[in-house]
Amino acid sequence: MKRLYLLLLVVVAAVPLFSQNTLTIHQKDGQQFSFGFEDKPVVSFTDSDLIVKSTKTELTYALSSVSKFTFDDIEDAVISINDDAAKAVITLDSYTVSITGAKADIEVRLNSSDGKLLQSYKTDEDGDVTFSIADLPNGTYIISSQSLTVKILKK
Repeated sequence: MKRLYLLLLVVVAAVPLFSQNTLTIHQKDGQQFSFGFEDKPVVSFTDSDLIVKSTKTELTYALSSVSKFTFDDIEDAVISINDDAAKAVITLDSYTVSITGAKADIEVRLNSSDGKLLQSYKTDEDGDVTFSIADLPNGTYIISSQSLTVKILKK
């Protein structure tokens, strides 16, 4: 029992030596999703899913699509997505969703958890779009485009 406590003490003491500040989910298709520690991400599992809950969002990944998750030292915690020829980034800041670097003039849909289309947006000529979810009631929402599907939980 003393060895276990000693081992835990060594692990806890070593944590400050490694200054990782993000949790990154690496998917088999190359997509990477990062969560800043300031958002307090919590990882849990079901039989088929990996679930990451933070103070701002809740995302669910099929275990079959996840290759690994790592702790990294990244300046900005953003969720990166691949979009054919373009690299796009989606960021969640409070209740504002921003997508940058996607293809120009693609449709981005905001759906309720039951699949009802709540709003549709188009990216501009630079492949950017920003919208707010502040007026929506607390709940689960799905943001999707040609090659992106992200589930978020508004608290």
